Amino acid sequence: MSNGVLITGLILALAAPAAAQELPRLDLSAPPRPAPQEPATTELPPLSLEPEAKKPPPAAEPARSGAIFGERDVALGDKVKAVQRKGFLKRGRFEVAPILALSVNDAFYQKTGGGLRLAYSLEDSFALAVRGSYFTPYRTDAVREGKQAFQSQLLTSQLYGLAMLDGVWSPIYGKASFLADSIVHFDLYLAGGFGVAWSATSGAPRNEGPHPAAELGGGVRFYPREWLAFELGLMATFYPDQPVVSVPATLQTVFVANVGVSFFFPFTFDYVYPQ
Repeated sequence: MSNGVLITGLILALAAPAAAQELPRLDLSAPPRPAPQEPATTELPPLSLEPEAKKPPPAAEPARSGAIFGERDVALGDKVKAVQRKGFLKRGRFEVAPILALSVNDAFYQKTGGGLRLAYSLEDSFALAVRGSYFTPYRTDAVREGKQAFQSQLLTSQLYGLAMLDGVWSPIYGKASFLADSIVHFDLYLAGGFGVAWSATSGAPRNEGPHPAAELGGGVRFYPREWLAFELGLMATFYPDQPVVSVPATLQTVFVANVGVSFFFPFTFDYVYPQ
Protein backbone atom coordinates (compact mmCIF):
# COMPACT_ATOMS: atom_id res chain seq x y z
CA MET A 1 0.00 0.00 0.00
CA SER A 2 2.88 2.22 0.63
CA ASN A 3 3.93 1.67 -2.96
CA GLY A 4 0.51 2.81 -4.28
CA VAL A 5 0.66 5.95 -2.17
CA LEU A 6 4.12 6.72 -3.42
CA ILE A 7 3.09 6.39 -7.04
CA THR A 8 0.04 8.59 -6.52
CA GLY A 9 2.14 11.29 -4.85
CA LEU A 10 4.60 11.20 -7.70
CA ILE A 11 1.84 11.71 -10.27
CA LEU A 12 0.40 14.67 -8.39
CA ALA A 13 3.87 16.27 -8.10
CA LEU A 14 4.37 16.09 -11.83
CA ALA A 15 0.90 17.43 -12.69
CA ALA A 16 1.10 20.39 -10.30
CA PRO A 17 3.40 22.60 -12.48
CA ALA A 18 1.26 22.02 -15.58
CA ALA A 19 -1.85 23.00 -13.66
CA ALA A 20 -0.09 26.11 -12.37
CA GLN A 21 0.40 27.46 -15.95
CA GLU A 22 -2.26 30.04 -17.03
CA LEU A 23 -4.44 29.48 -19.99
CA PRO A 24 -4.11 31.95 -22.92
CA ARG A 25 -6.39 34.97 -22.57
CA LEU A 26 -8.85 36.09 -25.27
CA ASP A 27 -8.11 39.65 -26.57
CA LEU A 28 -11.41 41.37 -27.35
CA SER A 29 -9.81 44.76 -28.30
CA ALA A 30 -8.43 43.60 -31.68
CA PRO A 31 -10.78 44.10 -34.69
CA PRO A 32 -12.45 40.97 -35.81
CA ARG A 33 -10.98 39.31 -38.82
CA PRO A 34 -13.18 39.56 -41.93
CA ALA A 35 -14.90 36.43 -42.82
CA PRO A 36 -13.66 34.86 -46.03
CA GLN A 37 -15.88 35.83 -48.96
CA GLU A 38 -16.97 33.50 -51.57
CA PRO A 39 -15.81 34.34 -55.12
CA ALA A 40 -18.40 36.40 -57.01
CA THR A 41 -20.06 34.65 -59.85
CA THR A 42 -19.40 36.34 -63.25
CA GLU A 43 -22.27 36.49 -65.68
CA LEU A 44 -21.66 35.58 -69.27
CA PRO A 45 -22.39 38.31 -71.92
CA PRO A 46 -25.66 37.96 -73.79
CA LEU A 47 -25.46 35.95 -76.95
CA SER A 48 -25.79 38.12 -80.14
CA LEU A 49 -27.22 36.48 -83.24
CA GLU A 50 -26.13 39.40 -85.53
CA PRO A 51 -23.10 38.76 -87.78
CA GLU A 52 -19.93 40.45 -86.63
CA ALA A 53 -18.59 43.32 -88.73
CA LYS A 54 -15.53 42.43 -90.65
CA LYS A 55 -12.50 44.37 -89.54
CA PRO A 56 -10.11 45.71 -92.21
CA PRO A 57 -6.84 43.86 -92.39
CA PRO A 58 -3.97 45.64 -90.67
CA ALA A 59 -1.89 47.85 -92.94
CA ALA A 60 1.34 46.31 -93.99
CA GLU A 61 4.33 48.01 -92.45
CA PRO A 62 7.03 49.25 -94.82
CA ALA A 63 10.07 47.10 -95.08
CA ARG A 64 12.93 48.34 -92.97
CA SER A 65 16.51 47.55 -93.71
CA GLY A 66 18.15 48.59 -90.49
CA ALA A 67 17.18 52.29 -90.90
CA ILE A 68 14.15 54.30 -89.85
CA PHE A 69 11.70 54.86 -92.74
CA GLY A 70 10.99 58.59 -93.04
CA GLU A 71 9.92 61.37 -95.40
CA ARG A 72 13.25 61.38 -97.19
CA ASP A 73 12.66 57.84 -98.43
CA VAL A 74 9.49 58.88 -100.33
CA ALA A 75 9.90 60.02 -103.93
CA LEU A 76 8.96 63.67 -104.39
CA GLY A 77 6.51 62.84 -107.17
CA ASP A 78 4.64 60.37 -104.91
CA LYS A 79 3.84 62.89 -102.19
CA VAL A 80 0.23 64.02 -101.86
CA LYS A 81 0.05 67.81 -102.11
CA ALA A 82 -2.70 69.81 -100.41
CA VAL A 83 -2.40 72.46 -103.15
CA GLN A 84 -1.87 71.05 -106.61
CA ARG A 85 0.70 72.66 -108.85
CA LYS A 86 -0.34 75.11 -111.56
CA GLY A 87 -0.93 73.76 -115.03
CA PHE A 88 0.48 76.81 -116.80
CA LEU A 89 3.59 78.86 -115.97
CA LYS A 90 4.67 82.20 -117.51
CA ARG A 91 7.79 83.06 -115.52
CA GLY A 92 10.79 83.73 -117.77
CA ARG A 93 8.73 83.53 -120.97
CA PHE A 94 8.02 86.10 -123.69
CA GLU A 95 4.54 86.90 -124.96
CA VAL A 96 3.46 88.22 -128.35
CA ALA A 97 -0.23 89.16 -128.54
CA PRO A 98 -2.09 90.71 -131.50
CA ILE A 99 -5.21 92.52 -130.28
CA LEU A 100 -8.49 93.73 -131.79
CA ALA A 101 -10.00 96.82 -130.11
CA LEU A 102 -13.42 98.47 -130.12
CA SER A 103 -14.51 101.56 -128.16
CA VAL A 104 -17.69 101.14 -126.12
CA ASN A 105 -18.47 104.59 -124.63
CA ASP A 106 -18.80 106.94 -127.66
CA ALA A 107 -22.23 106.99 -129.25
CA PHE A 108 -21.24 109.43 -132.02
CA TYR A 109 -17.80 108.34 -133.22
CA GLN A 110 -17.10 104.64 -132.93
CA LYS A 111 -13.41 103.67 -132.82
CA THR A 112 -12.18 100.33 -134.12
CA GLY A 113 -8.62 99.18 -134.52
CA GLY A 114 -5.95 96.81 -133.45
CA GLY A 115 -2.56 96.59 -131.92
CA LEU A 116 0.27 94.46 -130.67
CA ARG A 117 1.52 93.72 -127.15
CA LEU A 118 4.99 92.45 -126.28
CA ALA A 119 5.50 91.26 -122.71
CA TYR A 120 8.03 89.48 -120.53
CA SER A 121 7.02 87.71 -117.32
CA LEU A 122 9.36 88.54 -114.47
CA GLU A 123 7.27 86.30 -112.19
CA ASP A 124 4.46 83.92 -112.88
CA SER A 125 1.98 86.56 -111.69
CA PHE A 126 3.68 89.76 -112.94
CA ALA A 127 4.87 90.94 -116.36
CA LEU A 128 6.04 94.12 -118.06
CA ALA A 129 4.38 94.88 -121.40
CA VAL A 130 4.77 97.37 -124.24
CA ARG A 131 1.61 97.95 -126.26
CA GLY A 132 0.85 99.94 -129.38
CA SER A 133 -2.64 100.50 -130.82
CA TYR A 134 -4.10 102.27 -133.83
CA PHE A 135 -7.75 103.36 -134.16
CA THR A 136 -9.96 104.37 -137.08
CA PRO A 137 -12.98 106.49 -136.04
CA TYR A 138 -16.18 106.52 -138.08
CA ARG A 139 -19.43 108.39 -137.66
CA THR A 140 -22.58 106.69 -136.48
CA ASP A 141 -26.18 107.65 -137.28
CA ALA A 142 -26.35 109.43 -133.93
CA VAL A 143 -24.14 112.24 -135.33
CA ARG A 144 -26.76 113.36 -137.86
CA GLU A 145 -29.54 113.09 -135.32
CA GLY A 146 -27.51 115.02 -132.75
CA LYS A 147 -26.75 117.87 -135.15
CA GLN A 148 -30.42 118.18 -136.11
CA ALA A 149 -31.53 118.17 -132.49
CA PHE A 150 -28.93 120.61 -131.11
CA GLN A 151 -28.46 122.73 -134.30
CA SER A 152 -24.74 122.87 -133.65
CA GLN A 153 -21.47 121.12 -134.36
CA LEU A 154 -20.44 118.17 -132.21
CA LEU A 155 -17.02 118.92 -130.81
CA THR A 156 -15.21 115.67 -130.17
CA SER A 157 -11.68 114.44 -129.53
CA GLN A 158 -10.71 111.72 -131.97
CA LEU A 159 -8.24 109.15 -130.63
CA TYR A 160 -5.96 107.73 -133.33
CA GLY A 161 -3.21 105.87 -131.55
CA LEU A 162 -1.63 104.76 -128.28
CA ALA A 163 1.85 103.77 -127.13
CA MET A 164 1.85 102.44 -123.55
CA LEU A 165 4.14 100.79 -121.02
CA ASP A 166 2.07 98.60 -118.69
CA GLY A 167 2.48 96.39 -115.68
CA VAL A 168 0.30 93.26 -115.79
CA TRP A 169 -0.57 91.54 -112.49
CA SER A 170 -2.35 88.15 -112.46
CA PRO A 171 -3.37 87.46 -108.82
CA ILE A 172 -6.05 84.81 -109.50
CA TYR A 173 -5.46 81.46 -111.21
CA GLY A 174 -7.92 78.60 -111.71
CA LYS A 175 -9.17 75.72 -113.80
CA ALA A 176 -12.46 75.25 -115.65
CA SER A 177 -14.07 72.18 -117.17
CA PHE A 178 -14.66 72.43 -120.91
CA LEU A 179 -16.88 70.01 -122.88
CA ALA A 180 -17.08 67.70 -119.82
CA ASP A 181 -13.82 65.90 -120.65
CA SER A 182 -11.11 68.56 -120.73
CA ILE A 183 -9.78 71.22 -118.37
CA VAL A 184 -8.82 74.75 -119.41
CA HIS A 185 -6.55 76.86 -117.22
CA PHE A 186 -7.30 80.56 -116.79
CA ASP A 187 -6.24 83.61 -114.81
CA LEU A 188 -7.62 87.06 -114.07
CA TYR A 189 -5.34 90.05 -114.56
CA LEU A 190 -5.13 93.77 -113.83
CA ALA A 191 -3.13 96.13 -116.05
CA GLY A 192 -2.10 99.75 -115.71
CA GLY A 193 0.53 102.06 -117.12
CA PHE A 194 1.56 105.32 -118.76
CA GLY A 195 2.38 106.47 -122.26
CA VAL A 196 1.22 108.83 -125.00
CA ALA A 197 -2.00 109.20 -127.00
CA TRP A 198 -2.37 110.72 -130.47
CA SER A 199 -5.62 112.57 -131.09
CA ALA A 200 -7.17 115.17 -133.41
CA THR A 201 -9.80 117.61 -132.17
CA SER A 202 -12.58 119.01 -134.34
CA GLY A 203 -12.36 122.55 -132.98
CA ALA A 204 -8.61 122.99 -132.48
CA PRO A 205 -6.52 121.56 -135.34
CA ARG A 206 -3.34 122.99 -133.80
CA ASN A 207 -3.82 120.72 -130.80
CA GLU A 208 -3.31 117.58 -132.82
CA GLY A 209 -0.46 115.33 -131.75
CA PRO A 210 0.73 113.25 -128.81
CA HIS A 211 -0.60 113.84 -125.31
CA PRO A 212 0.42 112.20 -122.03
CA ALA A 213 -1.90 109.32 -121.24
CA ALA A 214 -2.61 106.72 -118.58
CA GLU A 215 -4.69 103.58 -118.63
CA LEU A 216 -6.19 101.05 -116.24
CA GLY A 217 -8.12 97.86 -116.89
CA GLY A 218 -8.31 94.11 -116.57
CA GLY A 219 -9.59 90.92 -118.10
CA VAL A 220 -9.36 87.15 -118.25
CA ARG A 221 -7.09 84.81 -120.20
CA PHE A 222 -7.68 81.15 -121.07
CA TYR A 223 -4.79 78.73 -121.74
CA PRO A 224 -5.84 75.76 -123.88
CA ARG A 225 -2.20 74.96 -124.77
CA GLU A 226 1.21 75.47 -123.18
CA TRP A 227 2.05 78.14 -125.76
CA LEU A 228 -1.39 79.66 -126.50
CA ALA A 229 -3.89 81.88 -124.69
CA PHE A 230 -7.12 83.70 -125.55
CA GLU A 231 -7.86 87.03 -123.91
CA LEU A 232 -10.90 89.19 -123.18
CA GLY A 233 -10.31 92.57 -121.54
CA LEU A 234 -11.50 96.12 -120.98
CA MET A 235 -9.13 99.11 -120.77
CA ALA A 236 -9.88 102.72 -119.84
CA THR A 237 -7.52 105.32 -121.36
CA PHE A 238 -7.26 108.86 -119.95
CA TYR A 239 -5.59 111.78 -121.76
CA PRO A 240 -6.00 115.61 -121.78
CA ASP A 241 -7.33 117.29 -124.91
CA GLN A 242 -8.79 120.66 -125.93
CA PRO A 243 -11.80 120.35 -128.24
CA VAL A 244 -12.23 124.15 -128.39
CA VAL A 245 -9.41 126.74 -128.31
CA SER A 246 -11.36 129.12 -126.06
CA VAL A 247 -11.80 126.59 -123.24
CA PRO A 248 -9.19 124.80 -121.13
CA ALA A 249 -8.18 121.27 -121.90
CA THR A 250 -10.39 118.56 -120.45
CA LEU A 251 -9.70 114.97 -119.49
CA GLN A 252 -10.89 112.57 -122.17
CA THR A 253 -11.83 108.99 -121.27
CA VAL A 254 -12.06 106.16 -123.78
CA PHE A 255 -13.18 102.64 -122.83
CA VAL A 256 -11.91 99.98 -125.22
CA ALA A 257 -12.85 96.30 -125.30
CA ASN A 258 -9.95 94.07 -126.36
CA VAL A 259 -9.95 90.58 -127.87
CA GLY A 260 -6.55 89.00 -128.32
CA VAL A 261 -4.51 85.86 -128.87
CA SER A 262 -1.22 85.37 -127.02
CA PHE A 263 1.73 83.23 -128.11
CA PHE A 264 4.34 82.31 -125.50
CA PHE A 265 8.03 81.62 -126.10
CA PRO A 266 9.55 79.19 -125.42
CA PHE A 267 6.63 76.95 -126.28
CA THR A 268 7.04 74.68 -123.22
CA PHE A 269 7.90 75.16 -119.56
CA ASP A 270 9.44 72.98 -116.86
CA TYR A 271 8.80 72.69 -113.14
CA VAL A 272 11.83 73.11 -110.93
CA TYR A 273 11.49 71.20 -107.65
CA PRO A 274 13.31 72.59 -104.61
CA GLN A 275 16.17 70.48 -103.33
